[in-house]
Amino acid sequence: MKLIKQMTSAMLSMAIIAGTTATGLSARTDTAAAGTKLMYNTVISEWKTRINHEKNKVFPDGSYWNHIGLSSFDDNTCTDKPCRHVHDHAQNIENCCKTQLADGSYMGQCYGFAYKLAKDIWKTEEYYSFSIENNNDYEPRIGDNVRLNYEVEGSTDQGHSIFITDISGDNITFAECNGELQDCRITWDRTSYYERIITKDVWVEEIKAFRGIKAGDPDSVATVTKDFLIKYGTLCFRPVIAGDLNKNGRLDSGDAEIFEKTVMYNGRTSNSNHTPLSYYDVNGDGYVDTKDYNEIRYGSNNYRLILPGESPKCRWDSIMNDHGFLFNGCYYVPNNIGGASWIGVLDTELTSVYVSSRVYNSNDRKWYDVNEIGYDSHLGFGGSRTCTADCKIKTLYIPDSIKRIHSYTFENGQLTSLRFSGSNPQLDTIDEYAFYNCKTLKTLDLIPAKKLKTICSNAFDGCTGLYHIDLPYTTHTLNLGSGNGSIFGSTNPRSATIEITNPNRSTSPSSNFQKISISNQDLNYWKNYKLYFHGRIFKIYNQNRFICQQGEYLGYLSYPQ
Repeated sequence: MKLIKQMTSAMLSMAIIAGTTATGLSARTDTAAAGTKLMYNTVISEWKTRINHEKNKVFPDGSYWNHIGLSSFDDNTCTDKPCRHVHDHAQNIENCCKTQLADGSYMGQCYGFAYKLAKDIWKTEEYYSFSIENNNDYEPRIGDNVRLNYEVEGSTDQGHSIFITDISGDNITFAECNGELQDCRITWDRTSYYERIITKDVWVEEIKAFRGIKAGDPDSVATVTKDFLIKYGTLCFRPVIAGDLNKNGRLDSGDAEIFEKTVMYNGRTSNSNHTPLSYYDVNGDGYVDTKDYNEIRYGSNNYRLILPGESPKCRWDSIMNDHGFLFNGCYYVPNNIGGASWIGVLDTELTSVYVSSRVYNSNDRKWYDVNEIGYDSHLGFGGSRTCTADCKIKTLYIPDSIKRIHSYTFENGQLTSLRFSGSNPQLDTIDEYAFYNCKTLKTLDLIPAKKLKTICSNAFDGCTGLYHIDLPYTTHTLNLGSGNGSIFGSTNPRSATIEITNPNRSTSPSSNFQKISISNQDLNYWKNYKLYFHGRIFKIYNQNRFICQQGEYLGYLSYPQ
């Protein structure tokens, strides 16, 4: 048998990967260890060894895949005693062995056996299934698990599964179990099968009655070829090659196009989100990113099989639901003040992001002004309450239309700079915990936000690196925290400075003063030299109680002793 020479042209193009370690021949497929890779070419180069191991050591030719007379057994068990399906069924006896499928169910007889061989030899449980019925484009390959189907006169249809072990010219060699549909016999190196299945009546002594059984018509035996499989086959199961998203057995421009139009477009995989993310991890490094895309684009020959238990992380993160929508690489959701809220970014690797001021929602075909960052009910979007979870955004540019930054927007984020992309920001509120645990934030420049009214208590809780906040000059009181609640939450600000940038040069008229109202806790921080106020022409209040003021000379304001 000249296995590799009989591979299809698509598989002939695959270079055997030098130095790849052979996969062990244990019969059970286990979850892949971290860093483990199994290459298609490795399996092909070891094909005879793997087949002979199954044939000679696990399932000998002519044995039966059952556990008759045994109290202990598994899916590797076989005996020298044939099943008697019609007799056993009549007595509610189950002797056939079964194997577990990828969905957790169990299957025996021909279907289960073909699946078991595929698991043992390919060492994976990830398979594409596609129709071969009347499909002239189908090219059989060694390792295909093929499902046949026959119409049986006067009865229900009958199926049969085979596992292709060799292809020589037009002829196909296969292994099977229960080929005669009655006894779970294991057969190797078979090259012919029936073109017709018939029904026979058999006397069942145990119940004193005739029962109908299905069997191959001995006058219809034919050589199994490609044409035979196309005529009688229904489905083919073939191991998944990572990156082969169009299921043609190679990595090509079609796969690249699917990659672009799915995870790179909206963070979701193909086929209505049913394709596992692991199918996109071409290089098997545990991440779906541009490296995988480039391996597809540039014709990688590293055809990798998907192993059980793979759960890669995707660079492009979908947080969509029925209400959210995607616009220019960012996610938005309609909010309760007539606009839209920015709730995240598609590409989690981006370090600099511009939020649009106006976005189009293709779900309701409406345009929205973007007036908020974050969204209170964002917890419903994939279980995350932050916009920047798992993102690498360092600089976020927000448009003038933004009025509010919601709670937990930047929780655990990597933000270092929040900037305003326009000249007339409308930001008036920064909610509680808006920057929660954003340890990378060291300075915050709010000078352009001249309509800012409130920075709520706990807004910077957990921001252990924050040491400088620039406040704008406004014509109204700027409230920092409330009651006993510090804007720093439970985080000791140590030596943080709040800078008041007042463009006025004179204390007259009195309206030139910027009024700052602080909470009890921030008042204590100020008293104890953990919080400093610096600038010119501003007044400090503690909940409407005037404390002191800084005149027209730039400097630090000390708490009056």
